[in-house]
Amino acid sequence: MGIRHIIKLTPFLLSDGGISPRGKESWTIYFRNSDLAVIKEFRKTLFGCIKKLGAIQKRKDVTYMVKVHSKELGEELLKFSPSYRTSNCKRHPKCPALHGKRGSCKICTHEKQKRENYPSSHLPKLVFKDKEIATYFLKIYMTCDGGISVTSSKTKYPFLIRKLFIAVTHQNLRNDLTRLLKNLGFDPKVYPDQIRLTGISDIAKFKKEIKFIKYSKIGKDSKKLCGYEKNFILEKVLESYKKPKDLINFLVEKSG
Repeated sequence: MGIRHIIKLTPFLLSDGGISPRGKESWTIYFRNSDLAVIKEFRKTLFGCIKKLGAIQKRKDVTYMVKVHSKELGEELLKFSPSYRTSNCKRHPKCPALHGKRGSCKICTHEKQKRENYPSSHLPKLVFKDKEIATYFLKIYMTCDGGISVTSSKTKYPFLIRKLFIAVTHQNLRNDLTRLLKNLGFDPKVYPDQIRLTGISDIAKFKKEIKFIKYSKIGKDSKKLCGYEKNFILEKVLESYKKPKDLINFLVEKSG
């Protein structure tokens, strides 16, 4: 169970997964996503840690849940972040520690954000020291809790609005992810609930150095692009800087 393999699990857990207590001492490591390509990548990474793929279950909401119970892996993961919970402590499901039970944090600590308590989750320190780990971390995190967006303005002379984004409201994670992007030479734009990359140089750099998980697809949040592979749309967006009309026509066709 090498450190590098364990750290490569952290972007999955800080985005669409987590760690929850099991009994008095053990932990349940879980990950949920609707994209089988993403599930496959998580299970491959999990296998690299503990030689287990985890139990997989298809849920009624059309997502897939992967779980594995492991005291050792849970303890190792909590050395890199004191918690993998990213929502406020009172949001459903409420942290068990609020009821005097064993919680999902190694040590029950929290920070104030908009007058609410959030767990002290953060990126592992090694992510900032190793470029290979940093780029893998962003590939996973931006595939799970981010993506690519392109829309055409509804003006007389349409123009394209292009962006790569990370959806993140947790203050520590937003600060850490912004710092990580800057360390790798990007110029992120920070908003209360998103981090965005909007310029051609940043989008081209992302395609060259990071990309999304292979075969991962855009979800239902995008009516026009749902079902398309994220890397395919990434390529289309870059091509549009030379031939914007091709992508504008493509978007108009999808909305027709």
